[in-house]
Amino acid sequence: MRCWIALRISTTTEAGPPAPPVLDAAALHRAVASLALGLTPRVALLDEAVLMDVTGSLRLFGGLARLMQLLAQRLDVFFDENGLQAEVHRAQGATSLIALGRLRLLEEGGAAAKKRVADLPMHTLTAARPHLGVLERIGCRTWDDLLRLPRDGVARRFGAELLEALDRARGSATDDYGWLLLPEHFEEKIELNALVTHAPALMAGVERLLVHLHAWLLGRQSGLCALKITWHLDKRRDVPPTGELEVRTAQPAQDLRHVARLISEHLAQQKLPAPVHSLSLRSLTTELLADSAAATGSLLMEARQQGDGVVELVERLSARLGDARVEAWQPCADHRPELMQRWVPAKGVIASITAHLNPARAGRKRSKAASKSPPPETRTEALYPAWLLPEPLKLATAGNNPVYQGKLQRLAGPQRLEAAEWLLAGGEANRSAGLSAKPWALRDYFIYRSQQGGLLWVYSERLGATPESAPQRAWYLHGFFA
Repeated sequence: MRCWIALRISTTTEAGPPAPPVLDAAALHRAVASLALGLTPRVALLDEAVLMDVTGSLRLFGGLARLMQLLAQRLDVFFDENGLQAEVHRAQGATSLIALGRLRLLEEGGAAAKKRVADLPMHTLTAARPHLGVLERIGCRTWDDLLRLPRDGVARRFGAELLEALDRARGSATDDYGWLLLPEHFEEKIELNALVTHAPALMAGVERLLVHLHAWLLGRQSGLCALKITWHLDKRRDVPPTGELEVRTAQPAQDLRHVARLISEHLAQQKLPAPVHSLSLRSLTTELLADSAAATGSLLMEARQQGDGVVELVERLSARLGDARVEAWQPCADHRPELMQRWVPAKGVIASITAHLNPARAGRKRSKAASKSPPPETRTEALYPAWLLPEPLKLATAGNNPVYQGKLQRLAGPQRLEAAEWLLAGGEANRSAGLSAKPWALRDYFIYRSQQGGLLWVYSERLGATPESAPQRAWYLHGFFA
């Protein structure tokens, strides 16, 4: 038995978040229709409603009740993430016109779920609306009353369209709609309500486009990795006709609130050479999400991340402050503390951060040889501090012990490090700049406790031409433990 669902979305005026960016009902229904494609491929827009043929999806989702529950959950999440205040009316039936008729009766306050198909009012059938006055005068008030009339007479008096609608309502004729198809790439252009002269003011139009993009992503069960925004400038000015902005994310995103914040940060740094009259948005790269677990990182359907993760924070700060001002460290294969790591723009290593946080998505597979190889040696005896000084600070001594803001208490050590040419912090850059390297350096590192300074990383150094030369020791403060 066939099953259809009819949906109608109406905006509400209840107290809550600011007015939604999508104001017209047609645009809202197109967005909901795109979202519905995640549940069934047979979705159509008819009159004021969204029609879904879920006959082939009932078994996949565990029945009509489960599918309706899942649809309601997705609509609630969509409205919540986009700040929409909307009310959903829905009804189901064996055919599309029965579901639509029951939906219209439900909006009027009738008991649509218990209403017999033959008793549906005549005005709930779209094809009968132009003839309601005549049908009322001849006593046809329900669908059943019209079906009792001779077909030939109905066709001559009201046209063949009314009979075809009745046949489709009864299921004797197939529904032939223009099924909604989502394109491979999202691309949409809107005209702004007024000319915009300041780039941050473009966010109002961008938010409208992001709502449609969000619905498109949900329909395709995909996450966004990159998009391009194009603003069209006033042609009367002697400037290029368009300007554009590309925004990329390290992780595929369906919840576009983080993307909206990134766009806002970028627009705050833009200057418009001329007024803008329209906006375009195009998706550049998307990634298919296998299921909700891939989107949320959890096997629980209702699990949702609260707040921004480290990747989102790095992306937003890089957009606001510039890539060169947000840095992350990368380990280097060197045993000298000054050269164990280097600082690079965080946006450049964001992929490695993502792979570390979500190794399943990185898709790394170990070979048999790698799995049989012994694990790398770990230096469990080494305790390295959280912060290194730019240059080691030479300490005073009291006897053979270092002093820093008072007496120090030794907790651990020594840990010996030595090198033939121990360069200052900066490595090869210092060598090329002409800074001299120490011919031989031997350091013994200790952990000391200071009453005022906390845990300190201190070393004593012996300088000389060879390890066998006479010791010349000095104490230095090199780092602090958090």
